[in-house]
Amino acid sequence: MIADKLKSFFNNKELCPYCFEYFYLNETPFRCSSPQSICSWQEDKIYTKYWQDTRKRGRVIENKEKRNVKFMICDKCNQKTYKRLCPHCHKELPSSIGEVKNHIFAVVGGIGAGKSHYIAVLINKLQNELGPKMRILLNPLNDETRDKYRKVFYNPVFERHEVIPKTDSATSDISVKLPLIYGLSFIKDTLFEKNKIVNHVTLIFFDTAGEDLNSEDTMALVNKYIYRSDGIILLIDPLQIPDVRSKLSGKVPMPTKSSNYNIDILSRITQLIEKGQNLGVKDKINIPLAISFTKLDALDSLISDEYQIKQNSNHLNGYDEDDINAINSEMKSLLINWNQSALVQLAETKYKKVAFFGLSALGCNPHKDNKIPSVNPIRIEDSFLWLLRVNNLIKGKK
Repeated sequence: MIADKLKSFFNNKELCPYCFEYFYLNETPFRCSSPQSICSWQEDKIYTKYWQDTRKRGRVIENKEKRNVKFMICDKCNQKTYKRLCPHCHKELPSSIGEVKNHIFAVVGGIGAGKSHYIAVLINKLQNELGPKMRILLNPLNDETRDKYRKVFYNPVFERHEVIPKTDSATSDISVKLPLIYGLSFIKDTLFEKNKIVNHVTLIFFDTAGEDLNSEDTMALVNKYIYRSDGIILLIDPLQIPDVRSKLSGKVPMPTKSSNYNIDILSRITQLIEKGQNLGVKDKINIPLAISFTKLDALDSLISDEYQIKQNSNHLNGYDEDDINAINSEMKSLLINWNQSALVQLAETKYKKVAFFGLSALGCNPHKDNKIPSVNPIRIEDSFLWLLRVNNLIKGKK
């Protein structure tokens, strides 16, 4: 016990962004980065077991002296390597591990809620429009993230103008468990330097298949990151709300009715967190929860023109706290009017910090051939910026 306490005091415990197991930096092995022609590659049994990938790769260099070092020397080829591995799954860790805080944002929701489109459009807007204006730099930290975002998210929406196919379950496609990992830098002009990075964090995005939220057992197996996250964006399809479906019947295209009710998804997520964090029945969850209703463009006829949610958000000179508070109040009012009081009560009873949002990733309804006529997002950044705010990463307008 004393040894464990001393170990914890002298070494920061880190969380692997891939398998979500904790470890100490002085326990991490490294992988030889030399090509096969210089140092023979081998099968990594730990990597194979976790990631179901039998391909050979660089040799694992064990950290036998249990030292927290930046690099190691391969004992076969004498080459220096900086490829630090998670001791549990042997995935290569971000180079910033141990230097900056990792913030895990889980994007969850039922089937057809629009999670993939949300991620595709949000990241594009942060990188190319909102980020430069807010002095925030969002940059992929590895080729895996860069390639996955381009292939899975960006190219379908912005190059081919097509609907992104349904995300496969992580139980059938191991690649779904791979997150998008970005460095988030906050920039400021100082007296001595322009465009100085004054803060930097690692941001980890996940896109979960809706079917992985259908049962508590599946969630516990593949969604461990939910109860170890720093914020949850729960996307809900309002066209699955009975009152909304009834009022818009014949006016807008309706998705197939789902048996996976919105309150059931929130209830399962809540129970998973309570069990994972060993919370008592009276304890409130400390993970901020942003409940975001998608397809806002389809709800236009149900929302008064006086509502602020019909106006464009404006966070260019800093996070607009008053605007977000107004949106939260309006969305709660709409939900109560649509007989969703139970959902509001569950969220506000179980979570210390919760806010309600409305957004549209595409701003339009795709054609029957799954072609997207145009991409005009509505308030897509609100819930994300709220999570940054409650995690004390950005400040409100002065």
